[in-house]
Amino acid sequence: MQKEIIITGYGVVAKELCKLLLDKSESIMDAFGIELKVNGIIGSKGMLYQREGLNLASLVMEEVGSKALSNYAQNHQISFLEPRFQGDVLVECTPTNIKDGEPALAYMLEAMDGGMDVVAISKGALVHSYQTIKDKAESTRSKLKFSGATAAALPTIDIGEYNLAGCTITRIEGILNGTSNFILTSMYEDNLSFSEALKIAQRKGIAEANPSLDIKGFDSGCKILLLANELLGTNYTIDDVSINGIEHLTRDDIVKTKMKQSRVKLLARAYKDEEKVVLDVQPCELDQAHPLYHVNGTNKGILFETEEMGTICTTGGASHPRGAAAAALKDLINLYRKS
Repeated sequence: MQKEIIITGYGVVAKELCKLLLDKSESIMDAFGIELKVNGIIGSKGMLYQREGLNLASLVMEEVGSKALSNYAQNHQISFLEPRFQGDVLVECTPTNIKDGEPALAYMLEAMDGGMDVVAISKGALVHSYQTIKDKAESTRSKLKFSGATAAALPTIDIGEYNLAGCTITRIEGILNGTSNFILTSMYEDNLSFSEALKIAQRKGIAEANPSLDIKGFDSGCKILLLANELLGTNYTIDDVSINGIEHLTRDDIVKTKMKQSRVKLLARAYKDEEKVVLDVQPCELDQAHPLYHVNGTNKGILFETEEMGTICTTGGASHPRGAAAAALKDLINLYRKS
C-alpha cells in the first residue's frame, strides 16, 4: 500500500521526519505493508512537487527552511508551484502560531477538503480552532492524528485512545514541557537560582532565546487543552486553562521543598470537579510517592487516573526534534497499518 505525503514547512522537525522516512522505508514496508512517499513540501516560496516522489537522500543533505528547498529545486531543475493538496496525507510542520493558527489552519482545512488525512505536529491551529478542525474532519471523513503536538515523543493521546479504551478517565496530570522541567531539576540538584538555571538551559540549547512560552506555562497549557478536548470530550479554548509558570520561583522555594524531600514540578492537570472539567497549569510540590516525582531533566511524564484500571503512568520521551518527528511517523503508521 503506497501513501503519498505532502509536508507543510521544512524546519528541523520536518527534516528529521524526512530522515526517518529515508532510513526506515524498508522496515516500515516489511513490518506494516506501507510505502510512505513524500511527493511535496510547501514552504514560503511555494511548493516543491514531484509525482515520483522527492529525492529524500538529496534533500536531507541540505540545511532547513527556504534555502534548503531552493537548493533542492535548483539541483533537480524543478520550479516552485502554487500549493496544492493532492495526495493521501498532510503532515503539518509549520511553526506554531497560537494567535490565529495560520498558516497551519488553512493548510489543514484545505487538505481535508481535498480528501486528505492530516497528521499535525504544530499545535497552534489545534489550540486556536480545535472544534473547527474536528468538524471538518468529520464532514470530509478525514482522519486526524496529532500525538506529536501534545508531548512529542511521550505517548499521551495514544494511551488514552487505545490503552484506556472503554475506561472512564477522571484525571490527567502531566509534566509536558521538558525545558521547564530541566530548569526546576537544575535548581534542585545544583542549588541554582531560576535565572542561573535558565541561562544554562539556553546555553545547552534546551531553552529558546525567548523562553516565555515554556517557563510561563503556556506550552503546557496548550498541551493539556488538546488532551482534555480529545480524551475528556471538552470543547475548551486556551482561555479556559488557568496558567501559572515557574518564573517566580526562587532558590529559597526550592530549598524548602528539598528539606521536606519533595520536588517542585510544573504540572498540567485536567480533572473532573463534579460535572465540570477543570484545566490548570501550576508549580506543584510532589512527595516521593507521586509517580512523577522522579521525572527529571528534560524528561516528561503523564499520569491517567481511571475508574476501571486505576492509575496509569508513563515517563520519558526524547525532548528534541527527532522525537517529535518519530511521533509523526508513528501517527502515519497507525493511520494505515494493516494490523
